[in-house]
Amino acid sequence: MRKLTIIDIAREAQVSIKTVSRVLNHETGVGAATRARVQAIVDAHNFKPNAAARSLPGSRSYLVGLLVFSDEIHYYYSALQTGVMRAARHHGYHMIMESCRDMEREDRQSVLRRLGSSRFDALVVPPPMCDNPFILDIIEELGIPYVRIAPRVELERASFIYMNDTAAAEQVMAHLWDLGHRQIMYVGFQETGASIDRYDGYTRFFREKGCVPPYPLITVSNATAKGAIQTGEALLRQADRPTAIFAGSDLVAFGLMTAASKFGLSIPLDLSIVGFDDSPGAESVWPPLTTIRQPIIDMGERAVDILVKGLGGDLAVRTKEAHRLEFSLIVRGTTSAPPAY
Repeated sequence: MRKLTIIDIAREAQVSIKTVSRVLNHETGVGAATRARVQAIVDAHNFKPNAAARSLPGSRSYLVGLLVFSDEIHYYYSALQTGVMRAARHHGYHMIMESCRDMEREDRQSVLRRLGSSRFDALVVPPPMCDNPFILDIIEELGIPYVRIAPRVELERASFIYMNDTAAAEQVMAHLWDLGHRQIMYVGFQETGASIDRYDGYTRFFREKGCVPPYPLITVSNATAKGAIQTGEALLRQADRPTAIFAGSDLVAFGLMTAASKFGLSIPLDLSIVGFDDSPGAESVWPPLTTIRQPIIDMGERAVDILVKGLGGDLAVRTKEAHRLEFSLIVRGTTSAPPAY
């Protein structure tokens, strides 16, 4: 027979998991009638709280979860992991990564059990999960405090950390424009709001110059290095090839550079490329990649700092604050004037 869980108790009592947790941990904030109803069910089943229940308010697991989306650990997630882990250790916590790739295909109760049994005291929720209502609803139903990284919608749901992606994109465009480029293309991943914000910066820049953007939004549907290479090869076969490409991530930029090499194009003489992230490989590739440096590690650290303060009773999480971090354009060797400029 399957062991009864806190989720089963909550369902039978028709209350939230957090309410059951409060009853089990003898906390205030639960009405007398509700408390009696939950306690009666607990007693009837001779229920003993498992580790997941004990990890909710009243007793900590000292585990901070980092949700990840892709099976491939890109620099973005790797850098976030570094920041989350560094801050977690500083505060006496441990970090665990939890994959969300297939969560929407799972039964809601299965996801509740999976996240509930992970014993997280708090969660860091980066793109694209930060804008996924299915996942956010479950986190809130479990009563787990969380901070979002770079959300685009429903900003009132929880505290979040962000960078002005639109302004960063406009700075990239200004750099390429000043070099003489007009045929500039944007290529990004389709899954994240941040990538859309960067495209918004791309289009806004052209509008402010009184121009129509020369290319539509191009997305890499398969968010992998291989997908970026395949997209680059398809783009470079076109007759109206751009003189410069603004890539929505360094991973996309690396794929485009590989594709350009296959076509015998010289970077930056035949094609300028700008990335976004300033990942470790940006300095190692040849030529070194011009890119936007975004403070991903700092975002991870800040998220944990906010969460730990909230767990300690600080109002930071409950007041749902926005925390903006700054970017910088790092000019290296993949950008120059366009051919015959």
